[in-house]
Amino acid sequence: MKKPRSSYRRPIILTLVVVLVVMLAGVFILNRSIAPNARAENQASSLAKKYAGVTEVSDVYWTNLHKTYYTVDGVNKEKQAVYVVVPQKGGNLVVLKQKDGLTRNQVLQRIWSSRNPKKVLRASIGIFNGKPAWVVTYLSQKGKLNYETIRFTTGKSLQKIINL
Repeated sequence: MKKPRSSYRRPIILTLVVVLVVMLAGVFILNRSIAPNARAENQASSLAKKYAGVTEVSDVYWTNLHKTYYTVDGVNKEKQAVYVVVPQKGGNLVVLKQKDGLTRNQVLQRIWSSRNPKKVLRASIGIFNGKPAWVVTYLSQKGKLNYETIRFTTGKSLQKIINL
């Protein structure tokens, strides 16, 4: 004897509802976890526009060197490429003309050629010992975590933490 068609539909519909609920919960959790960082990046961009005269924002990076910093990569009113370093917990903004130091691409090229990483995870500017510095986080070929801090103006390597 055959089962009626409706008895086959109930488990399928129930399974689809459960999958839909799980997917919606995942999207909600992901959105809640990303929201604070997006708000901080938007706030850093707004501060750079208001106090440093940035008119165009290309990107926003963040780093954590004893303190958290957001770096706004953009162009100011004078059409100069600048980085604006914004401390997360308040303090003075630091405006750096990109021509006065290494650009993000130059730092990344240096890391790729000298360290041959498997993957670069992050490269951003923060303040290290009172001066602007690039902090590059990357994985070695063996998958070990590495950090290198590089002086913005000279390109001198200030600190290396390797094979974590």
